[in-house]
Amino acid sequence: MRIVLAEDEALLREGLGLLLERAGHDVVASVATATELLDAVRRSDPMDPLDIVITDVRMPPGRTDDGLRAAIELRRDRPGLPILLLSQYLGNEYLQRLLDSAEDDPRSGGVGYLLKDRVAHVHEFIRALETVVGGGVVVDRKVITALMRRREDRLERLTPREREVLRHVSAGETNRAIAQELHLSEGAVVKHVGAIFDKLGLSQREGNRRVLAVLAFLDRR
Repeated sequence: MRIVLAEDEALLREGLGLLLERAGHDVVASVATATELLDAVRRSDPMDPLDIVITDVRMPPGRTDDGLRAAIELRRDRPGLPILLLSQYLGNEYLQRLLDSAEDDPRSGGVGYLLKDRVAHVHEFIRALETVVGGGVVVDRKVITALMRRREDRLERLTPREREVLRHVSAGETNRAIAQELHLSEGAVVKHVGAIFDKLGLSQREGNRRVLAVLAFLDRR
């Protein structure tokens, strides 16, 4: 896949670039600021489209949410462009703004939000990357766990197994992947997911929509 990588920490940027290239991917640009990110994507050949942008949230020049704002701007320019955000923060404000951009995108391209320490788990990182490129939604499990702790009172009606399944659903995993991870039949997972949505008062949805629905529930004030 063709990738633009934006990360202001030089060692992490170089390490990520090497990891991606060793996995057989083409890092067409590796930049250190949000301004360079915008320029790199806009200069890319539309006849040979990018597969994904990987960017840190907090970057120069402002060192606040510049990377996130650049990513959202690029999705407006190129609807459906997959975006994978890397962050040091569990804070859900960045996550929510990214998910809002997915809802606003008429083609609902893939989006992901991973904590930077997830990169050390190479297999999980590459799998998340492939999911986002395929149009899916991926959210770091630590972020999901933090959201679930904040909503503990609203999740009391779920069984321990249903909570476990919910974590995987919220992370964007398919029923088949959840079944393999938890050593269940796919039919059992379907039943658990149905029970979760019924108990939480959510309508049954497919694909990204079910992930967005669950995350919206977890993020309710």
